[in-house]
Amino acid sequence: MFPAFLATPHSAEGAGKTQRGKTSLPSSRLCKSASRKMFYCKICLSEYPNKKGHKLDKCSCVFCKECLGKYVSYLINSGQVLKLPCPDALCPRSGSMTKNEIDLLVNSDMFEKYQRLLKQKEVAVDKTKTFCPMAGCEGICNGLPGLAQPTVCQECGYTFCFACKEHWHAAMTCDDYKKVISDSQSGTRFVDILRENGEAGDIKECPLCQVLIMREAGCAQMMCGHCKHIFCWHCLKSLDSDIMLRHYDKGPCRNKLGHSRASLFLHRTQVVAGFAFFGLMVLVASPFLLLVSPCLLLSKCLFRNN
Repeated sequence: MFPAFLATPHSAEGAGKTQRGKTSLPSSRLCKSASRKMFYCKICLSEYPNKKGHKLDKCSCVFCKECLGKYVSYLINSGQVLKLPCPDALCPRSGSMTKNEIDLLVNSDMFEKYQRLLKQKEVAVDKTKTFCPMAGCEGICNGLPGLAQPTVCQECGYTFCFACKEHWHAAMTCDDYKKVISDSQSGTRFVDILRENGEAGDIKECPLCQVLIMREAGCAQMMCGHCKHIFCWHCLKSLDSDIMLRHYDKGPCRNKLGHSRASLFLHRTQVVAGFAFFGLMVLVASPFLLLVSPCLLLSKCLFRNN
């Protein structure tokens, strides 16, 4: 009886160990499953449940919806609508956001603004596209640049010449058509009537959207209030990418900016100083970020373990 009494607690202890071993497995599985339900947002550097995140279709990067909404709104307000890249600068697939994703992340007013700016930018960078000249129509038509050809707007059905944007003139050149027909027959635009009467000196059309612009005072660098296109008042050349205003250093528009050389020099100095200040801030902040990043990661790991 005595050996049997010794064997009983030994087997119970073994069973207890086996039971504890079995119970430890589900707990580790629960920890792993809990970690899978969280994601790390690289914009705000925080962890959120998966239900608060949005995975991009093209690159599968995950960010919180609130950060993505603010990021998309910022790009739209700044006019960067041709391509909205993934917020992760080190995205392995260099992904971008689709129209459906943009529609989900912003409100209806912001999405309408995105679509309007996207149309304008597409026409600005692609010379084979132009806006329909019919008043009130926002259709975009395709054609060969500089070639007189009949173009039919798919939005309103209006047929016009792709070169001069007037009603289609099959048997005439663009110049002959404007000279021969009367104003009542051609539907001549208001700005053309003013030109004929010698009253259009301060009124011109935006080279991008053809909206009439009246210049009362100021320099020759103009910005259209409709499409935000920046151009030269004298030659109508685009100045969207000329932040240093080098256009007025040579050519037919030389010294025609409307400002003194001192003010132009001050403008360029401010632009250079802005870039230098931004670069200096990045240079100064880089060591601080390198020092702080391990501390943040360590604190997150310690917090997760606790």
